[in-house]
This record gives sequence, structure tokens and C-alpha cells, in this order.
Amino acid sequence: MGEYSKIEGKIVFFKPKDAFAFQPISVKQIERLELKDGRVAVLDSKVKSLTLEEYQKLSTKEKAIYDEENNGVFEKFSYPKSLVNEYDRLYYKQVYYKIKRERRSEVVCTTVVCTGILVCLLYLQAMSDFDLFGDWDGFPGSP
Repeated sequence: MGEYSKIEGKIVFFKPKDAFAFQPISVKQIERLELKDGRVAVLDSKVKSLTLEEYQKLSTKEKAIYDEENNGVFEKFSYPKSLVNEYDRLYYKQVYYKIKRERRSEVVCTTVVCTGILVCLLYLQAMSDFDLFGDWDGFPGSP
């Protein structure tokens, strides 16, 4: 329990009950943050939604990160209407796609590692049950 102030990027400003000041808390530390009006601001360590006012206060980089996290996989890319400067639009697009590439790389690497481990385990299991020279009498030097 306490008082919510705002979300900036991946930091929530929150004043615990009986505290004197707002404290920055990483979104990763929050399982669920429900506001008085019933909106869920954070769920499973992810920011669910920002108010228009909170969104407009974000930097270009923070907007790109927020949008990439909250857009679905099949969402068509578009700039926020608040970005009118061509330099800001270019920077936004670079950050947006950089984050998207990093996340895609994480998924691919995790998949490859898990598949490799599974194949190794299956191979070891198959080899432990397979006796190469079993009861074969035709091996040279066998009694």
C-alpha cells in the first residue's frame, strides 16, 4: 500500500505508506500495481499502459522502448504523433528496431541452446541403452 506518482521508462515512483518521499522502484520488482481507478499499471513486471500525459513526458528513446514493448508482434510500425522533428523520428526508429532485434536474438539464442541441450540428452540416453559390441561373437580376439 502506498501512493503512486508516475512511471518513467522502467522506473515506478511510489511512496510507501508512512514514508516521507517517493522512491524509484524498478518495474522488474513489481508483480502487480493497480491504481485507485482500477487500471493495472504494471502486471508481471511489465508496464501495461501510460496516461497520455505520462507518455508525452517520455524521451524519444523511452517512447521507442515503451512502444516496442507494448505493440503486438504484427503491429505496423508508426511514429508517435508527438514526434515532428525528422531527427527525433530517425532516432526513435533506430531505438525501436534495435530493441526489437535484441529481443528476437534472445529468443533465437534461447531456442538454439534449449534444442542443443535436448539433442545432447536424447543422444546420451540413446547411447546408454545401445551396446555397441553386445553379445557379438564375431569380434576378433573374443573368446
